[in-house]
Amino acid sequence: MTDFFIRHRKSLVWLCRLVVGVTFIFSGITKMIDVWGFIYKIEQYLAVWDMPEPRSLVLVVAMALSGAEFMFGCFMATGCYKRTSAWLMTLMMLGMLPLTLYILIADPVSDCGCFGDFLVISNLATFLKNVVLMIMLVYLVFNNRKVDGLFTSYSQWLVGSVAFLYILAIGLFGYHIQPLFDFRPYKVGTPLLAADTSADEEEFVFIYEKAGERQEFGEDSLPDSTWTFVDRKFVGGNADDVRAFALFDGDEDVTSEVLSLDSIHVMLLIPELDKIDVSSTYLINEMNRYVDSRGGKFTGVIGTDETGLDFWRDISLASYELYTAESTAIKEIARGNVAVVYLKDGVIQWKRSLNSIDSDTFASPDDLTLDRLNYSGTGYFWLLTFVFAGVELFLWGVDRSGRAVKLHFTRKSRKK
Repeated sequence: MTDFFIRHRKSLVWLCRLVVGVTFIFSGITKMIDVWGFIYKIEQYLAVWDMPEPRSLVLVVAMALSGAEFMFGCFMATGCYKRTSAWLMTLMMLGMLPLTLYILIADPVSDCGCFGDFLVISNLATFLKNVVLMIMLVYLVFNNRKVDGLFTSYSQWLVGSVAFLYILAIGLFGYHIQPLFDFRPYKVGTPLLAADTSADEEEFVFIYEKAGERQEFGEDSLPDSTWTFVDRKFVGGNADDVRAFALFDGDEDVTSEVLSLDSIHVMLLIPELDKIDVSSTYLINEMNRYVDSRGGKFTGVIGTDETGLDFWRDISLASYELYTAESTAIKEIARGNVAVVYLKDGVIQWKRSLNSIDSDTFASPDDLTLDRLNYSGTGYFWLLTFVFAGVELFLWGVDRSGRAVKLHFTRKSRKK
C-alpha cells in the first residue's frame, strides 16, 4: 500500500489539490458574489447564540472569510505556496469541522450556508463534505510540497495579487450595488407578483423562536417583534415559481392590489429600519417626485410594524404609500439596508441598493433616467472573470517561458 502511494504520489497530490482547491474556490466565490446573503447567515448564527455584533464587523468577517476561501482555493488548485496553503486550509477546517458537527447535532439553522444561496445542502452533507476535505488536507500537509505546482516561487505573489483584486471587485460590487448573479427567486426579468396569490394556498411557513421555543407561522399570521426569525420552509406549490412576498396594510393583505400591473412602479425596500441612514431621505423623496411626475407609482415597503411606519413617515416626510412585509421576504427580493426595485408592467427591470444611485441623478431628469440605471450584473461578472483568467494564463505563460530559459542555460552549462 505504501509503495502504491509513493508511485502515484504526483497523481494523488494533484487530485487532492483540485478537489480541495475547487471546493474552496466555489465556496468562496458564491458567498462573495452574494456577500449580503453571507452577512445575513452570520447574523442568523449570532442570533441563535445570543451574540449580536455590529453589522460593520460582520461585513468585515464575511468578506475576509469568503476572500480567504477563494484565495486559498486558488493557491491549492495551482500548487502555489504549497506548505503554507496546506497548513492554513487545515487550520481553517479544524474550526469548520466541529462547527458543522455542532450544526448537524443541534440543528440551530436549516443549512450552514457554505455555498450561499447558490447551492443549499443538508447539514449532514455539509459535515461529510468537510470530513472528506479534512482527510485530503492531512495528506497534502505531508505531501503537497513534494510535487511542483504550475508556477515558480518568484511569481506566486502575482498569482495571489490578481486573485485578490478579482474576488475583492466581486464582493464590493455585490455589497454596494447587487450580487452579480442573483441566486434568489426574484431575478431581473421575472414578474414580482406570483401567478397565484390566493391567500388560502400557503407555499411557505416561517419559523420563529421565543424563549427557546420554536413555532411555525403562515404569511398571514406572523408573530410580533418579541419573536426572533429563524428560518422559512417550503410546504407546497411549484418551487421554481413560488413567491413568498406579501404586502400588508395593517392586517390586510394588499399584495395583489399594490403589485397590479402598472407602466412604471418603483419600490423602496427597507428590511431593517434601524439600519437606515436618515440622510438618504432626500434622494428618496426626489425619486418619488420624479416617478409621480411621470404618472408612475412609488411605494415604500418596511419590514416592521405599524409603529415603524409612523416613525418613517415622521423622519422622511414620506408622501408615498407605505406597507409592511416580512423582513426576510424583503431581503429575498433585493440586498442592502435600503434597496430600490424598478418594475414595468409588473416585471423587474433592475434592482440596486440606494447607495449606488448618485444623489444628482434626479437633479435634471428626463424620460430615460430610470432606464439608464439599468446594468448587467452577469455581464460584469463574465468580464471580470475573463480578465482574471486571461491575466493568470498570461502569468503562467511568462512563468513557463522563464523556466524554459533557465532549463536551457542550465543544460548548456552542464555540457561545458
